[in-house]
This record gives sequence, structure tokens and C-alpha cells, in this order.
Amino acid sequence: MEVNFWQVVIDELEYQGKTRKWLADKANFDVSTIGSGLKRNGLPQVDLAFRIAAALNVPIEYLVTGKSGSSKNEQKLEDLRKYHKYAKTIESLDSLPDRERIPIVNMIEEMKKHGTEK
Repeated sequence: MEVNFWQVVIDELEYQGKTRKWLADKANFDVSTIGSGLKRNGLPQVDLAFRIAAALNVPIEYLVTGKSGSSKNEQKLEDLRKYHKYAKTIESLDSLPDRERIPIVNMIEEMKKHGTEK
């Protein structure tokens, strides 16, 4: 599967809750570069790729391949992405009193158990 550098950048921006403009300002390039890079499915010049990786605080290898390079780091990234995906749900659960939260957590655990028994 071919990985699009710019799509990985967009996904990472979304994950971090940052904008294209923020990245362009931080890495010192024109924001339109992202759109044109997406359209042509190209790679930026090496110096720009390094600046983008530094701004996003991710390995350049991740931006180029979509993978972090080591299975431990990759698992960490995957765990962070899962947390980010469900962060609002976790916050909502955490805001409930125990008497309301505990049955919901128990229900999820039961559903998980029954889902893996098939």
C-alpha cells in the first residue's frame, strides 16, 4: 500500500488537534503546499519534511511510511490514537457518579467477553 506523505501529515494534524495553518507557520512554508502536495501525491523537499516532522514531534520515517519504525513506538502511537478517538467518551464516563458509571463499564466488559467467545 502506497502511503501519501501529506495524508499522513493531515491525519497527524487532526490527531494532535492542530491546523494546517499552524503547521505552515511552525515549519515556515506556505499553507497551500499541503493542498498541492495532496493533489500530486508527492513528497516535499527533504529540509521541509524534516521541519514538518520536528513541528509535529514525530519521526520523519513515520511521515514517509506511515509507520513509526519500532514496534514499541508503533504500539505507543496506536494506543495514543485509540485514546484520542475515545477521549470525549472517557471524559463523559469519568464525569458520571459511580452509581451510573459502574453499570456502563460492566456492560462494556460483558459485551467484550461475549464478543470474543464467538
